[in-house]
Amino acid sequence: VKGETVVKETARIAVLNSGN
Repeated sequence: VKGETVVKETARIAVLNSGN
């Protein structure tokens, strides 16, 4: 579960960085 959360957070940050 923690691993999945890390992946989701990483993906979310990547999307935010792409937006910027």
